[in-house]
Amino acid sequence: MVHLRYRLANYVRSRRGEATQRAFARKLGVAQSTIMRIENEDQNVTLQTLEQLCRAFRVDVADLFPTDLPVRHYSAARNEAVSQAGQPAMIHEQPARSRRSDKAQGGQGVGEIKKKK
Repeated sequence: MVHLRYRLANYVRSRRGEATQRAFARKLGVAQSTIMRIENEDQNVTLQTLEQLCRAFRVDVADLFPTDLPVRHYSAARNEAVSQAGQPAMIHEQPARSRRSDKAQGGQGVGEIKKKK
């Protein structure tokens, strides 16, 4: 399972350092509430926000989601609660090419998220 919110939250927290969320948000050109929700892992970040973060940090979008962080595991009960709340509990990490061929055969297509059953 990919924990993009967790990775982004840690990256933003590390870049913010000792600055307040408000001052940091002003510097980035986003609302303070956006920074708060990202750091609390409550934010479904838009492409526009990702682009703003990339410009402000002068990094590529992949840099916002570092893979050198410790792995975060969720309990089965949490995954079930998230799934029942209508949010995706599992995101497949297959390359887009194989997912496209799956869609032609009635499977999941590119950008579609399969909920854990």
